[in-house]
Amino acid sequence: MSSPTLTFLDHDHILRLVELGLGGPGVDVAWGQALFAPDELNVDGLREAAHGLRVSDGATVRTAVPATPESVAGSTILITRRGAVTADMIAACPDLKLIQRLGERREGIDIDAALSRGVTISCLPRPSMIYTAEHAVLLMLALAKKLIPADRLVRQGGWDASKVKPADNIAYNWPGVPDVGGLYGRTLGIVGLGEVGAALARRAGAFGMRVLYTNRRRLPETRERETGVRFAAFEDLLAEADFVVVAAANVPENDKLIGADALARMKRSAHLINISRGRLVDEDALYAALTSGRIGGAGLDVHRIEPRTPGDRFTALDNVVLTPHLAGGSRAHVLEEVRKIYENCRAALTGEGLPYGGV
Repeated sequence: MSSPTLTFLDHDHILRLVELGLGGPGVDVAWGQALFAPDELNVDGLREAAHGLRVSDGATVRTAVPATPESVAGSTILITRRGAVTADMIAACPDLKLIQRLGERREGIDIDAALSRGVTISCLPRPSMIYTAEHAVLLMLALAKKLIPADRLVRQGGWDASKVKPADNIAYNWPGVPDVGGLYGRTLGIVGLGEVGAALARRAGAFGMRVLYTNRRRLPETRERETGVRFAAFEDLLAEADFVVVAAANVPENDKLIGADALARMKRSAHLINISRGRLVDEDALYAALTSGRIGGAGLDVHRIEPRTPGDRFTALDNVVLTPHLAGGSRAHVLEEVRKIYENCRAALTGEGLPYGGV
């Protein structure tokens, strides 16, 4: 295997782990360990998984941000999560063997230009994205079914025994949990239809939900039909949705995207779910909306400040479900994604078929 040049097109944290295993500049072990804490990061195992691709093996590892034809020139492998790969960038790399995207989205890669030059493309599906979409469904169901208060009432009692008249030992909803519902026939509004949002839309359709989405850029109509979604302006989505799921990108312009104005546009019975990042929601405005009855409830896997302080104001609310930023599953799944990238790189360099995510 000749000495390849691996170029990263963005600074996504998973790609930084890939670079850490390669021995790339600017990514240190302390950063990786902090990312994984309280779990432990097996750095030696990560580096072993990258054998043949490391700086110590003779490879060149670099980052091109912003990515331009000039900054990527001479690359053997381009690795990206969100960055675009244009025809001009491909032409600047005569020895290019692989375009490796972390994630199954193909938009932004000039596939025709790549294939015409014999460049292999991988858009690697991410299990952690699917798990995050599943978690959004979990939070919606927990709120709709009143899971937290119902569980507490079963465990602690406190219902009016004089009103409970079991027949053949059957007493439907004996604590009298109010307004128990479900997802069928409800409207889901997804704010940000990236990989997680698209995975959520497909799963919501299986529950019989109507799915709206809003995005910085509207999808082509064919993609909308394939995904089972309908585009709506942000304000219209907020007004129509029974569940608003925040799945937008964690970029500065989305800070407090869901604030007092947005919450005021939602139905009084609606629920807000945040599976993106805590800073996208104004928690002061959300707390006011929840305690005043302005909205029905919230499910939060991500928080403005993490970890959330025990006994914090949201923990006292029955109409809130809280989880500790674990929607994406175990960190072990992240390392599996990293390992697959290494295996794809080695396969491309040796002319073998890609084992994962080939286009």
